Amino acid sequence: MEYQKEEYVSCDHLFKMKFKVGKIVKCTEVNQSSRLLCFQVEVGNKTCQILCGLKGYYETEEVIGKKVMVLENVKTARIAGMKSEGMLMVAEDREGNVSFMIPDRDMEAGVEIF
Repeated sequence: MEYQKEEYVSCDHLFKMKFKVGKIVKCTEVNQSSRLLCFQVEVGNKTCQILCGLKGYYETEEVIGKKVMVLENVKTARIAGMKSEGMLMVAEDREGNVSFMIPDRDMEAGVEIF
């Protein structure tokens, strides 16, 4: 993953972002892409479809049931002909290892992160 020059956002912008705990209930590979996985993520009482470039970092079976950090109020996008209704938050270290941002305690899907 490449990073752009550091930019700062105001607290007003940050407070508009809606982060929640999500639970991955399904994950499939996107055939038209060498990088994308398609996640079905429960966020409270709804299920969102989120596409994320994590193929090669995670196997589809190993992520089922994981609780993850979701940026919920992102404008729906079309990626590889499919809709993506949010963002999964991940971290990448200097060696290229990737990890989901997960709650350190068992939290219910849909709980707001602030």
